[in-house]
Amino acid sequence: MKPYRLLVQPFRQVRATKFGMNMLGAATAVLSAVYDASGRLWLGTDKGVLFTADGIRFTKLSGLTGEAQALFALPDGSLLAGCGSRVFRIIGEKMEPAQALDEAIIAFSGNEKALYAVTASALYLWRDGGFQLAQAIDYGTGRAVGATPEGLAYVACDETLYRLFGKRPRFGNMLPSMTNTPKTKINCIVSDALGQLWCGTDEGVYVFDGRNEWIPPAELPGFPQCRVTALALGRTGVYVGTEQGLYIVSGEHTRFYGCGRYLPGDRVYAVAVSPEEDGIWVGADGGAAKLTFAPMTLGEKAAYFEKQIPYFTREGYVTGRAGVKNGDLSTGHVYITDNDGLYTAEYVAYQSMRYALTGDRTALAAARASMQALLKLQRVTGIPGFPARAYRRPGEDRFGNGDPEWHLTRDETGELEWKGETSSDELTGHYFAACWYYDLCADDEEKAQIAAATRAMTDHILSHGYTLCDADGLSTTWAHFGPEELNGDNCWCWEKGVNALELLSFLTVTYHMTRDEAYLKEKYALLREHHYAMNVLTYKKDDAHSCHIDERLTAYAAAHLLRLETDEAVLRCVRLGLRRHYEYIREEYYPFAVFLMNSANAAHLDLDEAARVLEEFPLNGECLTVRNSIRADIAWEERVGLFGEGPHLKDALPACERVTGALHSNAREADGGSPGRVPSPCTWLISYWFGRYLGYLSE
Repeated sequence: MKPYRLLVQPFRQVRATKFGMNMLGAATAVLSAVYDASGRLWLGTDKGVLFTADGIRFTKLSGLTGEAQALFALPDGSLLAGCGSRVFRIIGEKMEPAQALDEAIIAFSGNEKALYAVTASALYLWRDGGFQLAQAIDYGTGRAVGATPEGLAYVACDETLYRLFGKRPRFGNMLPSMTNTPKTKINCIVSDALGQLWCGTDEGVYVFDGRNEWIPPAELPGFPQCRVTALALGRTGVYVGTEQGLYIVSGEHTRFYGCGRYLPGDRVYAVAVSPEEDGIWVGADGGAAKLTFAPMTLGEKAAYFEKQIPYFTREGYVTGRAGVKNGDLSTGHVYITDNDGLYTAEYVAYQSMRYALTGDRTALAAARASMQALLKLQRVTGIPGFPARAYRRPGEDRFGNGDPEWHLTRDETGELEWKGETSSDELTGHYFAACWYYDLCADDEEKAQIAAATRAMTDHILSHGYTLCDADGLSTTWAHFGPEELNGDNCWCWEKGVNALELLSFLTVTYHMTRDEAYLKEKYALLREHHYAMNVLTYKKDDAHSCHIDERLTAYAAAHLLRLETDEAVLRCVRLGLRRHYEYIREEYYPFAVFLMNSANAAHLDLDEAARVLEEFPLNGECLTVRNSIRADIAWEERVGLFGEGPHLKDALPACERVTGALHSNAREADGGSPGRVPSPCTWLISYWFGRYLGYLSE
């Protein structure tokens, strides 16, 4: 049966560029933002007015200082700026003499019919090139103004909402105690082409028909129910600024763009939407941010990440980069990790798939070089079948620091030290990479080499009581796969099913390469005498989503079982165990798991959501500081403390809102980050190429 193929169209890829005070003329907050008729952007700051034509370089308007809380673009191309109590008209880059009002200007609103300005105690109407008093505010303090297409003005005050109407204009007072007007404070008002008013309040967004009909936030799906500080309407969405960040609400979904990855500060003061709605500017504490939304295909995104790989590569190992400044990968350095083998294995696997699909010899060369690097991790230890986690050389970080898990030796180029205490994570990666490369890339000589190395690992495990035995003669902490521990020791209850699945996969891969019946015999002894198939049926334990490494490792182990296993009884247990696990993590839509689940069952489940995760994963994979805990639209997982982990969310976050730069990581982690640290994009690329290889993604 041919797989269901999802045709993925180009999507809107978001990119964020942040501008801090050093780029904005020492401004510490951007209070207003607007595009003029020519498409030039203007920003009002606490230190005056700035403008930019290219979205990169800013120029400060000379002679205009103070807080520019309000900006308005006139149809003739000129601009109004409210700085304190003075109103400036800007034509080109020159200012006309200022008009002084009695108080500071809070906001402008208008259209071709009428233009208004509001202060704390009065509403002004633009006439004959200047503002004239339209009506004094005698009940409360002015907070916001909105003008409808017909030229009607609505003024929000602390205690009421006014409408200016009548032949001889006067205020109509809509007191909450006597009307349907919300009792909450209105902070900003935007009118649409239908005359509806979108009101940002302390409780969220209300929609008002201008007379008596109100739709509250609770009846607007996807809108945040918190204090709204800025609003803008676009053709495809509503842009909602809050004290926690920016929400973009469309008919399809809601996305949150917060401080750290996207904005320079939490509190949003202003939002300006470009005429084509392909970019927005957000004024916030600490500066401004430009969010652009340009068409991109998944293939183009894959090529973008592929070009970054050299920045993450060291002696054939593809890991991560640290010390990166301002997102520039040319700064910083590749870092050595406890999981160099696992991370590099993902690289070998996806390059093997890429080569199989495209025939691109550069993919073959890349996979070959890193496969040899993985094989070296076995050779360098001098222990048959025991791979090192990593190795380092003199001059590299912490070389020779005396850590007992690092062991000094030499190779063909000189002195080095390798790290032991190798885990089940590393082993899973080695088998994962070896099998993909063996099947898709290896020539006869390489097949023999890889089969021998794989046999050595499996023999090591079997001859050391189903464990990895380190240089000190002790079993490593996590690489335990035997029935005595998994089935007979409650301390291993969490690993009982996971490690059983992994060992069955190791034995299956080894038999696939060697055709040695001894590995089948060992596998069936575990299945029949030690109920490893039953272990697999329930391999994932409910841990309130506190541990996420299992999602990755079991997917990699199950992938080969599902490809290579021929015993339907075993396959049935693997499929059912995978289904149980998938239902547990389903709402995360981890793409590799989605594609694996579908391949196991000839299904077409959640493919669109998996594609969305690939689309929304940030182009900048830096682990920038993210704080979701301040949001009002999240719920907390209450059970997580039972499992010894820190707080995290009840529901998974979309890929663009998550903490880390690794695709497989915990989608429920609310806060975190490690600025300057960038995981390799291999976790994205392995999911993408796996989906392509299985035939689920097409462009």
